[in-house]
Amino acid sequence: MASDDLLGMIRDLMVVERPAGTHLSQSSTPGGNSALVRNDDNMLVTQAVLYPADDELEAAEAAGVKIGVKVGVAVGVTATVVVGAVVMKTMPHVKNRFNDLKSKLNRKPDDTVEATAQGARTEQCDSELTARRVLTAHPTSSR
Repeated sequence: MASDDLLGMIRDLMVVERPAGTHLSQSSTPGGNSALVRNDDNMLVTQAVLYPADDELEAAEAAGVKIGVKVGVAVGVTATVVVGAVVMKTMPHVKNRFNDLKSKLNRKPDDTVEATAQGARTEQCDSELTARRVLTAHPTSSR
């Protein structure tokens, strides 16, 4: 994987292999390193071995995809278990609420408009009958 720079330089992405406890030398280019490997006393130890990064990147991407899939599956399973547990805990309460609502809706209240109207008619008839009885039992005389 190489890219051309405007100054005529080519940049390659490489994997660097060097002995443990060492570091790469500073390059004369700011921010860069050279392939020379030095120890903590800044003594030259060896040169680093450079490998093309294409194979390494493909392997890292494949591993990253596998890890991403595993994490995604784990999150999905965990979310399913949590949602299932919440549903199982709340279902009896929800069922009781719906049954209470259903019984309230199916129950006919005593004070409906029809019952009130019928009761009023019954009271009116009773009062008329009582008035007639009173009139027939005690006729008033007009003098």
